[in-house]
Amino acid sequence: MSPIPRGSALQLASAARELGAEALRGRLERNEDGRWTVGHIEVESWLSKHQGLEVVVAVAAIDEEAPLPYTRVCRTCGNEYEGRVCPHCEAVRRRLRGG
Repeated sequence: MSPIPRGSALQLASAARELGAEALRGRLERNEDGRWTVGHIEVESWLSKHQGLEVVVAVAAIDEEAPLPYTRVCRTCGNEYEGRVCPHCEAVRRRLRGG
């Protein structure tokens, strides 16, 4: 798997959350007990919440050497985004307006 730009990975996570899915963000590491963690979340226990269900698990390695694009922080929701408008708030506005 080749790394993808940070902005693309964050868009993937945002899209998952907008659809009602869960997404983890952080560095994948093993703790002292040999268990996989992402950030401070233990992956095995996080996955066990979905035991018996059909799931899709997507992993995106972030290219840390790619230049970071200019990002903004939304004053409404606090999300980082690129472009003129926050995609999260824009989606909420469209949903609330029925468009």
